[in-house]
Amino acid sequence: MDKTYFDIAVLVGKYLADNLTEEERSLLEEWIALSERNRRWFQRVTDEKYRTWKGSNVRLVDVERGWQDLQSKRSKKAGKRLWVRWCRYAAILVLPLLVGIIIYRYTEEPQVEETTTITSGTSKARLILANGTSISLEQQQKRVVEEENGTRIDLQQQQVVYENAISDEYEELVYNELVIPRGGEYSLTLSDGTVVYMNADSKLRFPVKFDRNLRMVELEGEAYFKVQRNEKVPFIVKTSQISVQVLGTEFNVSAYAEDLVIQTTLVSGAVKVFSEDEKESVILRPGEQAEFSRITHEIQLETVDVSYVTAWKDGRLRFQEKPLFEIMKNVARWYDVEIIYEDEEVKYYPFGCNFNRMATIESLLQIFEATGTIETRVQGRKIWIKERK
Repeated sequence: MDKTYFDIAVLVGKYLADNLTEEERSLLEEWIALSERNRRWFQRVTDEKYRTWKGSNVRLVDVERGWQDLQSKRSKKAGKRLWVRWCRYAAILVLPLLVGIIIYRYTEEPQVEETTTITSGTSKARLILANGTSISLEQQQKRVVEEENGTRIDLQQQQVVYENAISDEYEELVYNELVIPRGGEYSLTLSDGTVVYMNADSKLRFPVKFDRNLRMVELEGEAYFKVQRNEKVPFIVKTSQISVQVLGTEFNVSAYAEDLVIQTTLVSGAVKVFSEDEKESVILRPGEQAEFSRITHEIQLETVDVSYVTAWKDGRLRFQEKPLFEIMKNVARWYDVEIIYEDEEVKYYPFGCNFNRMATIESLLQIFEATGTIETRVQGRKIWIKERK
């Protein structure tokens, strides 16, 4: 057995006896933090039920009889009484260590291949031109692409910029699409100067040159808009079932197909949110959020802390008292992972966090586990979540 295991068994035995020095406690905590496997094993062997069960097995060994036999043999040599006394004290010290090793051997989990650390998403996207050409923008070196109608597109490492242009009155609009995969994000400056920050698993369809009378784009997924003000030409964001009309403002739209609601959150300015059939509409003021139900087709208005809604744009995963499944939907898109719930009820446990979006996913999971309510397991790009018993 590796000497490390022996040493850890000693420390765990002293931990259970509440006999650790500060230095030993630090060593044990460092070892536990080294891996998920270490943490799970430590939890198992220090669990009260497990210790009771394992203790019953250990008690099957007749320690007292063994000691009496040893003492009988040693006492035959009168000149070695000092040796016997030393052995007795040594046995008192060594026995717990042996038990610790036995515990480790009996509870050691099978060796499994170490899982790859799941890193955060990165700046990556795919730009689809009007002629169907697809350009990968991941680690794209700066260069300029020219559309058939003469529009110049500046491709940068983390941004696509369209030069200021407005179509002639009778010119047919030419459309591009910016597609953001799971585990990606990107920003786009439209031809009127409007800046769009795109979140993971999203798509924006837009004209390379806007019409003189209307600026309209089509969104699937989530994006944050900083619209260039133009009172003569309104700006409209069209989703599958609602549209958002503005003149010049900042707002966030979340319209993922799998979500039951479409959310529009206003940061500054004013916007009008209206349903596809225009039977429902509301005017938002800064700090307000409109939720359109895909089921009832109704719009609900509420006041929110916009910093939580727009945190993703600023590199944060920030939630306040949200059901776990809502948080993990965002996590799954950003880290490009699959979430599997082993216990259905944990999906509705409320959680909050303010986490660096660029950190590894393991760090985030440790924060959730620290609440003592759930356990997680990572294998490949799948994450299992269950209730902590």
